[in-house]
Amino acid sequence: MNSIKPLLVWLLVLAAAIGGLALVHSHGHDQGFALAKAEGDAALGKQTTAHEEELRRLAESAAAGLKNAADELIASQAYGNQLAADLVAKRDELRAVTEKLNGEIQRVTTLYRRALDAQPEALPPALFTVGFVRVWNNALFGTATSSAAAVPSTGTTTGGADATPSGSSAADDLIAGVTRADLLANQIRNGEGYAACRAQLTQLIEWNTRNGRN
Repeated sequence: MNSIKPLLVWLLVLAAAIGGLALVHSHGHDQGFALAKAEGDAALGKQTTAHEEELRRLAESAAAGLKNAADELIASQAYGNQLAADLVAKRDELRAVTEKLNGEIQRVTTLYRRALDAQPEALPPALFTVGFVRVWNNALFGTATSSAAAVPSTGTTTGGADATPSGSSAADDLIAGVTRADLLANQIRNGEGYAACRAQLTQLIEWNTRNGRN
């Protein structure tokens, strides 16, 4: 009986030791799992934060790009409107010049002075051949026809002088019913048209240059 007691005590001590080890192991496992979970959660949270930050940055960049594009479009439209307004103003200015010059045609094509202190006299008649009118119109319209083309009289056309139509080049020698006033009025209208084309072309070049820089 006495010999059994030490054995029981030993068994109890061994069981307690095993139980303690198991408890320590379980506690350590729980701590290790909790630590690993905490590290995993932290890494996941960091990745999520980085992803959200990237999405926010992309959204801000896209918004800034859209705003810049909208600002450039508004500026481009404003510039185009300004060019259009400038062109209208230029055409009005050219038309005013044309009207002023037309008002002087009668005076400068009907009278002349032999000297500054002389009285005005009627200008001698100016004669222009059909060939003259043909060359005039060909130079104006960039053609090289062999006969003169009939063009309406002053005030009903935008270019070209009047001439009697003819199907033969011999008609070039005939007198055309064209006066100094007709030729001058024709030149004034053409000058207005040329100036308007130059202004429009200049603004078109400016528009293309500005858009090219954008």
